[in-house]
Amino acid sequence: MNVSLTWLRDYVDFALDAREMAQKLTETLTETELVESPAADVTDVVAARVVTVDGHPNADRLSVCVVDWGKGSSTVVCGAPNVRSGMVSALALPGAVIAGGRTVGAATIRGVASSGMLASLEELGLEEHSEGILELDDNVVLGTDIREVLGVGEPVLEVDVQPNRPDCMGVLGIAREVAAALAADLRTPSFELAESGQGAELDATVTVEDAVGCPRYVGRVIRDVTIGPSPRWLVERLQSVGVRSINNVVDITNFVMLEYGHPIHAFDLDRLESRAIVVRRARAGEVLTTLDDEERKLDTEHLLICDGEVPVALAGIMGGENSEVVDETKNILLECAWFDPAVVRRGARRLGMRTEASQRFERGIDPAAMDDVTDRACALLAELAGGTVAPGRVEDGPGKYERRTITVPVDRVRAMLSSSRGEPLVTVETVAGALRRLGYEVVGTPTEHEAEIAIPSFRRDVSEVADLIEDVARMLGYGLIVAEVPYHSLTPSPDIAATMRDAACEAMVGLGMTEIVTTSFVGERDESRTRAAGAGAAVAPVVLTNPVNKEMPLMRTSLMPGILDVVRHNVNVGEKAVRVFELGKIFWNEGGECRERWSLGAAVWGLAEPPVWGRDPREVDFYDLAGTIEGLGEALKVDSLKADCYDVKMMDESASARILRAGEPVGVAGKLSSETAGAWQLPEGVYALELDADALNKGARLIGKYEELPRFPASRRDIALILDEGVPAGDVVGEIEAQGEELLQGVGVFDVYSGGQLAPGTRSLGIALTYMSRERTLTDTEVDAAHAKIVSHVLTRFSASLRT
Repeated sequence: MNVSLTWLRDYVDFALDAREMAQKLTETLTETELVESPAADVTDVVAARVVTVDGHPNADRLSVCVVDWGKGSSTVVCGAPNVRSGMVSALALPGAVIAGGRTVGAATIRGVASSGMLASLEELGLEEHSEGILELDDNVVLGTDIREVLGVGEPVLEVDVQPNRPDCMGVLGIAREVAAALAADLRTPSFELAESGQGAELDATVTVEDAVGCPRYVGRVIRDVTIGPSPRWLVERLQSVGVRSINNVVDITNFVMLEYGHPIHAFDLDRLESRAIVVRRARAGEVLTTLDDEERKLDTEHLLICDGEVPVALAGIMGGENSEVVDETKNILLECAWFDPAVVRRGARRLGMRTEASQRFERGIDPAAMDDVTDRACALLAELAGGTVAPGRVEDGPGKYERRTITVPVDRVRAMLSSSRGEPLVTVETVAGALRRLGYEVVGTPTEHEAEIAIPSFRRDVSEVADLIEDVARMLGYGLIVAEVPYHSLTPSPDIAATMRDAACEAMVGLGMTEIVTTSFVGERDESRTRAAGAGAAVAPVVLTNPVNKEMPLMRTSLMPGILDVVRHNVNVGEKAVRVFELGKIFWNEGGECRERWSLGAAVWGLAEPPVWGRDPREVDFYDLAGTIEGLGEALKVDSLKADCYDVKMMDESASARILRAGEPVGVAGKLSSETAGAWQLPEGVYALELDADALNKGARLIGKYEELPRFPASRRDIALILDEGVPAGDVVGEIEAQGEELLQGVGVFDVYSGGQLAPGTRSLGIALTYMSRERTLTDTEVDAAHAKIVSHVLTRFSASLRT
């Protein structure tokens, strides 16, 4: 919210300069900074009267003007079409500096000497484009610095208004805070409103169909207005905060919005065919062309202002082109409404719109100020546009502000505020006085211990005693808050899934991986590459209605795009080893609903270990990835987690696997295929995995199962099986474990051999079996019997033979 000191002085007297005022508001309200005026560097430009205007002897489109600037007169050559004798304008004297740092000098133009130039608002840096030179009021003192005349020389305050303080979205609200901080008087706008002619109800009606979206709607009728330029004082007020002047009617609506913080809108009454205002929800597919000449496609989340059935405005956001005020407008319907913040916020977000009006309605307006706002605007329209205000209002809606009160215990305030000198600082009088300065009302007579406070309608953020204590502290000084070391009692998190995810991240870091965080938003190119590679291909992406970045309108269906982008970046900057992982959510569209789940992705590339002198470095391979999966499973104590050879679309068929838990697939792992690596511009040898983190959590145990250390010796038996080379070693180990032999304590592959004397298409698996009892020392006879049973089953199950 930008505020000029000149405008603030309309409501409160103060002697602070801009820097001091910024500091005061920072101390008592919110962070406030200074913004230099666009005309801050303009020098030696003064108010001057054009005395005579003669044609240029050598140029048809130029004029030779004699200009009186109070301390002398000058001859100036001017090309502006609106120059005329008697007008007061801005004269840039020789040596003056105008917008852009340009210096004006004396010059000879087509044979005629020119001492300076008559300037436009564009040349002063106050307008993007000007049609002619600046025209000032006749009563301006000649020779006065133009920045003083326009009120644009001093810096503007940029107040960082917080979302809970909508009352400070108007200059009057900031002035209230200034008056309270300085213990000064606040002057509210003073005006007289005269009404005449037939009642407003004869020209328009109002019907609110959606009382939730619009608790109250008020319309005022102003007849016989004259559209024209605004007076200088109004233009200056708007320009001081960066708002361009359009015409007197539009400028008045902008001025009142900036003054009260409550948006209003002017309709051309004669362009409303039915003159029956209806406030309703939009119908799916309904279309409205707004004032910015954009065609908006609407849905049922949008609230509309309609002329009968025809939409004429997006409620709380922007008016429609079909009812805007134009140069020929004579009669006006002035809108002042109370729109629900959530409805306006949703509607604006769905269209990607953010207007001055929507920003204010989204925060919440003062419902009790609606009549004052409309009366102020009507009075200005009568004064500055020559309109006649029709008696009465046309309105509808159940909304009515009900006053709230809160009882403030002085002891609670005193407990938070103290005097460094030890004397009692907080009394009921100091509490009541501080709150009165901010617009609160003390109900009845306060007692020694408490005061009942009525909350003003503009303070919708105040809901409990703590809010009032904060306001008292702001007025008395935050330095009086007692400094205490906070005490917190830490309790274990009840979110087991979150704890599991934290444990997974710790495990991956412990396995030598680096955690990364990539964006959940992706572009069409990333999504198409993902689907072509086979990652997330079975689901449809979620399309964002209002994306933060229009180049990334989709939610990711896989972690792979972000992870592979990180790998590519690291490879391109010269990294020799990349080991990264991400634990994040992926999203998909299921029947029009957004679904999501946690996923764990990782990628490795390059050197498997740091280079060591005298030994060739080893590149990462599939077994490094498999070891990572195994280490993760051990850390999370996931039962029955194993890899199963599987042709994964995005992986090289010679080095890819499906990850199973209890026989159910929970992810994939392997070496990226050349097609996938090429799509992401990656080198060969990138290995990646992606696991369903939610499915892993279901089988994870953070607390392990305690087993007593064995007291009796174990016995190992080794076998070498000759079997078809297509049989996975994991299937053989799983089959052995599935026999349920209670003496069998461990199974592992210790050797794989092929070639030599073995038949083509076969290989030898060396498997170690460990037998042990926790109750006694096993005899050879017991071990041999259990071992023979297992060997017999395996030979039969896999059509294998023993290698001797």
